[in-house]
Amino acid sequence: MDLKIWILFALATQSFAAVSSVEELGTLSPSSNCDVAALGKALCDQRIEVVEEKLKGVTTLMNQKLCEFQIKALRESGEQQKQICEYRIKEANQQISNAQKSAKTRTNGRNVPEPVASNLMPLFPGSKYYISKEKMSWHLASMFCKSNGMELASIETEAENNAILGVIGNENPKESYWLSGSDFGSEGTFYWTGTGLKISGFTYFERRQPDNHGGNEHCLQFWETSSTLAWNDHQCQLKFRFICEVNENVL
Repeated sequence: MDLKIWILFALATQSFAAVSSVEELGTLSPSSNCDVAALGKALCDQRIEVVEEKLKGVTTLMNQKLCEFQIKALRESGEQQKQICEYRIKEANQQISNAQKSAKTRTNGRNVPEPVASNLMPLFPGSKYYISKEKMSWHLASMFCKSNGMELASIETEAENNAILGVIGNENPKESYWLSGSDFGSEGTFYWTGTGLKISGFTYFERRQPDNHGGNEHCLQFWETSSTLAWNDHQCQLKFRFICEVNENVL
């Protein structure tokens, strides 16, 4: 056999062996004429396709893991929000429970403690009243009311006046009761110290009162008259019963 022909035959045999070792390369076209360069390019292309397929699989896996991670994060976030919400509801319910258990009546940030609160009487719409059995000077009576979350009573309408009289007049008409009225610093002009308002419009003064008898009567009270109780100015240091008032709107 001619040497040239033998060499070409050997090269062709090696090329076909290389092609057959590549998976899924396929059969060469008869027109390739055993082109070594074409064989190399085909082999390279096949390898690139294999790598690309593997990359596609990795990318798909990465996207799946990322999606699973995001779902997990959302679930955890939702669980945290649920726990926070439940905690807030629990706290709110606890506050409500504490308020319901409290035996104190509130007004302007102060407390009306027991047993004073249990003795409050709703004599007139919008207010409750504490009618004392104790006797004190006007100043001490005022301090007692304030320290228990109330004020000495301020009477601003005839209806309110009649409601209070209906209780104290029937209980013991011979007792006198301090109210919040005073003319300290404004001689002859009385103000309700419980509200800061001037006593005007409705009044219930006894005839010829207030008279500042002896120049030393500056505090207002329900005073026993011949037939009933009426308003009168009296000496503030004297001890009488008293009436405290608390506004129901701020209880």
